[in-house]
Amino acid sequence: MLSYETISDALLDSAEQVGLNVWESDETLDPHSLLRTFKLTCLPLGQGTPRPNSTQASISFQWDAAMTSISTLGTEALCERYHADNVACSHALLGCAYEATLELEVTYTLPVQLTLNDDLTTLPRLVRSIQDMHRAMIDHKNVVRVDANVQFVGNEIRVNQLKAHQIWSVGDPIHELDGLEDVLEDACSEVRDFLMTLTSHFATSHLPDVDSLPIAMPMELVDDERIYLRPPTA
Repeated sequence: MLSYETISDALLDSAEQVGLNVWESDETLDPHSLLRTFKLTCLPLGQGTPRPNSTQASISFQWDAAMTSISTLGTEALCERYHADNVACSHALLGCAYEATLELEVTYTLPVQLTLNDDLTTLPRLVRSIQDMHRAMIDHKNVVRVDANVQFVGNEIRVNQLKAHQIWSVGDPIHELDGLEDVLEDACSEVRDFLMTLTSHFATSHLPDVDSLPIAMPMELVDDERIYLRPPTA
């Protein structure tokens, strides 16, 4: 199994390769469970710093203690602690003592200022329009789900933020770098295109016209220098 450091570095390299505007990389470690989390925050092209009213995207994954042990010590080193060498070990046939799957979580944050008033159907239409925009530009069925931050202010119902979520499940490629890089580049390319689409659309209107949904169009990537810190490696 590839190590956490190799995978996090491959994700960052893939984001750079496809032209994502990475604002920062961040990692956290839970001192109790030793769960590690790696996250990239991406901004629209041309933005150097986050803005309160602009769309953002994040790509993250979690790495538990079992995956750290196996990727560091290997299956044989772990199994020899529990049985003798002459005992048949199914893990030797499987190649891994743990059914490891990497879940790459993608989140798009959309700052939407919307008052629902008496028309409560506005929010479902807005959510469907975002999903339709995503569906129109992908060739798979992993369409984003959308959560809304709704507040009750006096007699008004206000929506001030939407978050679209998507999970990329990565299985066998986490054991082989070339295959992993292909998956990560596909994911990062989709994030780049959908972030571009959302930025273009929500820059001109807080409430999409559900009768004319935008579709991602090719756009020349700006190769601006991105300055951020890479996470420390073990």
